[in-house]
Amino acid sequence: MNADTQQGNHLNRLRRERPGALQEEWTHLCQTDIKSALRLINDPKLEFPALFTLKDQLEERGAVLNPRNRIALAHIRNVLQGADLGIDTNAPFPDQHDLVVGSLLWILRTGWKNILSTDYAQVIDLTAIHILHTYHQDWTKEMIDLIFYRYKNKSQRHYLISALLETANPACLVYLANYLLSDQTVESDYARRMLSFIPEVRHTLDCKSAFFVFETWYEENGHYLVYTGETNDAVPGGRPYRIHYSAKYLGKAVMPRNGEPIQTLLPEEKRSYLAFLKLPRKTQIALSNFSAQLRKRQPRNWRFWIAQPLNQQIGSLRERRYGGEGA
Repeated sequence: MNADTQQGNHLNRLRRERPGALQEEWTHLCQTDIKSALRLINDPKLEFPALFTLKDQLEERGAVLNPRNRIALAHIRNVLQGADLGIDTNAPFPDQHDLVVGSLLWILRTGWKNILSTDYAQVIDLTAIHILHTYHQDWTKEMIDLIFYRYKNKSQRHYLISALLETANPACLVYLANYLLSDQTVESDYARRMLSFIPEVRHTLDCKSAFFVFETWYEENGHYLVYTGETNDAVPGGRPYRIHYSAKYLGKAVMPRNGEPIQTLLPEEKRSYLAFLKLPRKTQIALSNFSAQLRKRQPRNWRFWIAQPLNQQIGSLRERRYGGEGA
């Protein structure tokens, strides 16, 4: 049997071209050429959908499978039935961790772009959630690719969107915005809908304009975004991020999870912060925007301005207006 196929593994090719024949072919191969069978199933080029299709038959041959496959099968059982990962407890914890993460990433990298069954989608969903939230791997871009793939195929994505937003990582908005430039209308329109909580994006005429508007918005507000907890299951059409206007006013980046400043506030900055919070909402927004623009364009003037009493700052804002002279 020639394992050097276009997909790099005969089982991958068979699963793609004749999925109904894969189990029968595997059984026949085990009976006639067990060495070739084990070489193919333990091949680094094997893709997860082939392993998933053969999971029931492979359970009987767990002892001859490599650690990646054993962990993947145990993970499937864990998702669908409830079980541990069956890792060798004699292995050091870092080795166990690396084995598990490597196996889960293999499941996702080779298996995310498939919808074999409801069970299969559930395994992919929980694998992606574990990778993001349990093992804290940087899989944000790939999670968004998976969400858009599911959307185009009219498949389940509810839990994926919630898990993505619950990372409280504003970078996910950038990856979403990249889809605004997709040549597939179904993708660009969906991206615009996902970002419609941003008024500047919502009010644009087309997706390309929305992309450029988003770039400006994110450049101005990216360091001051705070996760609200308004995921799609909590608040339909909710606003997952809000702008921390007091942080933007002071130019202090915050932690997206809780809005706490990353940088230490000086005593005078703390006083300005507390006074700022007492201002009406519209005044907060206008003053923070004015401060950010002045800090960007005229940093020396901004340092003088920010040190003034708040009522003087508001007075200068009224005189010059946002976007006017000196702003």
